Amino acid sequence: METTSTPRRQVVGRLARELVQRAGDGMVRVAIDGPDGAGKTTFSRDLDDALRPLLGDSAEVHRFSADHLLIPLALRRSERATDPRWLYENIYDWARIRDIAAGAPGFDARASVLLVDGMTLQRPELADLWDVTVYLTVPEEVTVRRILAVTSTREESDGEIEARYAERYLPAQRTYIDAVDPLTRSDVVIEMSDPERPVVLRWGA
Repeated sequence: METTSTPRRQVVGRLARELVQRAGDGMVRVAIDGPDGAGKTTFSRDLDDALRPLLGDSAEVHRFSADHLLIPLALRRSERATDPRWLYENIYDWARIRDIAAGAPGFDARASVLLVDGMTLQRPELADLWDVTVYLTVPEEVTVRRILAVTSTREESDGEIEARYAERYLPAQRTYIDAVDPLTRSDVVIEMSDPERPVVLRWGA
């Protein structure tokens, strides 16, 4: 296990090379999992950029963010969503994510690598889909700080956002961690408090 930080470019490049080796003639489905604010979508985009020059002309990379299939904001802020387990179980349209990850519709079956980023992707409804699982982790206080930073133009106060995370979203993420233990089961685990110099905690891809 590595415990020292590594330049982001090196981490992304290493993962890209290993995914190309695994791709062969089929598709490799990669889950980029992690809590809110861990940098999953940006990491996925960087990995996409690193993969394309390494793949042959007939191969493809597809990238999809599960956050496009979050339940509506009004529902996330409803009374039902005060229950962390309900929020964990219902935060996404899981059936649609399965369809996309399985290659239907809109994804060419010849594609070599499919990157899907999102929260709680190793839950039982989806776990069998992935050939490689990457878990990006950050402390809860980093999640909240980053969310506040990217929602600076809003009607809500920082206190209201912090309260919603403390009461809903963070407990829902803890429910997932307790149920699935992604830090243990993921092929690759990367601590992303410093996104430019992440720390690789596990590498088994």
